[in-house]
Amino acid sequence: MTVPRPVPAALTRTSTRYPLPLIALAVGMLISYLPELVPGSIGSSLSFLGWAVPLLGSSLFLFRSTRPIRFPLAIWAPWASYVIAYLFVAEANHALQRSVMLLTPVVVGAAFSKVRFDKGLVDTCRAWLGRFFWIFLVAAGLMTGLLAAGKLYSAAGFASGSITASLLAAWFAACYATEGRVRTLICWAALAAVPVLANTRTGMAAVALTLPLTFVPWPGKKRVAALAMIAISGFFVFQSARIQSKMFFSGHGSIQEAAQGVASMLAGDEAANDDFATSGRIVINQVLVPRIEEAYWFGHGANTTEAISLAIADLPHPHNDWLRLRYEYGTVGMLAFFFTLIAQMIHGLRLARRLRIDLAVFLYAGAGAFLPMALFMFSDNVILYAAWFGNLQFAMLGLGYAALTSELNSRSTRRGANLESTARP
Repeated sequence: MTVPRPVPAALTRTSTRYPLPLIALAVGMLISYLPELVPGSIGSSLSFLGWAVPLLGSSLFLFRSTRPIRFPLAIWAPWASYVIAYLFVAEANHALQRSVMLLTPVVVGAAFSKVRFDKGLVDTCRAWLGRFFWIFLVAAGLMTGLLAAGKLYSAAGFASGSITASLLAAWFAACYATEGRVRTLICWAALAAVPVLANTRTGMAAVALTLPLTFVPWPGKKRVAALAMIAISGFFVFQSARIQSKMFFSGHGSIQEAAQGVASMLAGDEAANDDFATSGRIVINQVLVPRIEEAYWFGHGANTTEAISLAIADLPHPHNDWLRLRYEYGTVGMLAFFFTLIAQMIHGLRLARRLRIDLAVFLYAGAGAFLPMALFMFSDNVILYAAWFGNLQFAMLGLGYAALTSELNSRSTRRGANLESTARP
C-alpha cells in the first residue's frame, strides 16, 4: 500500500498577493492579443508591450527580491554570452531589440523561480491559465472569421496564435496526463483545432503532438491510442478542400507530394513539386542557404537576415528560425542554442521527478513545450515571439523550480522537527 506524501507546510498557506512577475506576464499576454480584440490600429501600436512589460516587471522583481534565483542560469549563460557578444559588434538595424527579445524569456524564468511558492500561488496560476484559455479562444474565433464573419477566412493571419496554442496545449496535455479529467482533454482538443481553423500547417502537427509526446509519466498504450486518433484525424483534415488549397496551387495533392515539398523548402533546393505552395519561404531560403558558406562557423552577425527578408518578401523575418540562427550566429551559435534547449529539458525533467506530480506539472509542461517550439522553428519565428510563447513557457519552468525549492525547504523543516522530538528525553 502506498502512503500518500504529506503536503508541505509552505503549500498549505494561502497567499492573496499576486507577485509582480505574474502581473507583468498577464498584462503582456493580454496586450499581445489586443490587435485581435481591439478594432483599428490601437492594439497593433501597443503590441511591443507584450514582451516589454514582462521583461520590465521581471527585471524589477529580480533586483528587489532577496530570495535566491533557482532557475538554472548556468545552462543559459553560454548562449546568452554569445548573443551579447554579437550585439557589441552588430551593424544591422534593430539588432539590439532582437537580441533583447531572444533573452527576455530567460529573465522571466529567473524571476518566477524567485517567487514565494504556496497554495495560493498555485491556485492563482491555474485559474489565470484557465481564463486566458477562454480569452485566447475568443481571439482565435475573431481572427479566423468564425466569430467575426460566421465563416472561416481563407487566410486567417493567426500564425502567432497557433504558436501560443501549442504552448497552452503542452500545459493542458500535461494536466490531462496528470489528472485524467475529461474537461482538460476537451480544452486540449479545442487548442488542437485552432491551427486547423487558422490553416497553419506546421501548427497542426506541433499542437497535435503535445499530447502523445507529453513528458508526464503516462502509459504507453494511451500514447499509442492518442497517436492513432491524431493520425486518423490528420488524414481527414489533410483531405479537406481548405487544407488542399493551402498546400497545393492546383488544390489537389497527396501526402507524399506534401512531404517532398516540405523537404525541398527546408533544404533551400529547387521545388521538387511546382504545385506545392511554400508561401514564399523557398525563395528566401534559396538566397540565405548558399550564403551560409561565406561565414559558416560564426555567421554574418545579429539580425542580418532582416534586410534580406524585407527585400525579398517584405517580411522582417525569414520563416525558419534554425536557418536564421545559422545565418546570423553561424553553425557554432545554432548548435549552442540547440544543446542549450536539450540541457534545459534534461535538467527540468530530472528535477520534476523530485516533486509531487501536481506541482511537477509546471516543469513537465515547460520542458515539453520545447518540442513544438523546435518544430515551429523550421517554419516560423518562435524564438522572437517572447510575448506569444517564450515568456509563458519560461514562467512555467520558473514556477517549477520555485515549487521544488519550497518543497525541499519543507522537507528540511520536517526532518529538523522529527530530530528534535526524537532527541527529547
